[in-house]
Amino acid sequence: MSEILETSAILPPLGILSQVSPGSRAALTDGGEFISYVKGEAVVVQGEPTSHLFIVVDGELAVALHQPDQIVPLGYIHEGETVGEMSFLEGFEASAYVTAAVASKVWRISKDAFELFLNRSPEAGTELLKAIVILLSHRNRKGQERLVQELEEQ
Repeated sequence: MSEILETSAILPPLGILSQVSPGSRAALTDGGEFISYVKGEAVVVQGEPTSHLFIVVDGELAVALHQPDQIVPLGYIHEGETVGEMSFLEGFEASAYVTAAVASKVWRISKDAFELFLNRSPEAGTELLKAIVILLSHRNRKGQERLVQELEEQ
């Protein structure tokens, strides 16, 4: 079962945070919280609104699309990558189901706390948003490549 962790650690310079300064990561860390998840536990539920942005700090998350007649695995989210960013930024329901593939630690921030961070640290916020855009672009490209491959196999 998920547990909010009490820690004085700051977000590590992983993935999208690798270009964010220690001071900015500390400010960002203060706006959110670290949470541990056990293997198989839901982090994001497809069809439900997501009011938080998640960053995987340790472990790995599995992403799947739940359809009426099947579950379609979409991939994995690794350390330093984000979860829930589409729903978080757009305000829509989550487009996929995300579970802990192994025992994992994530950090999450609410939309209000994130906006406060952006207002207080616009330069770091811009760096972080740019990294999220690049990550989304990469995921989109991978999805398109997989779709083309599946169409070619038919």
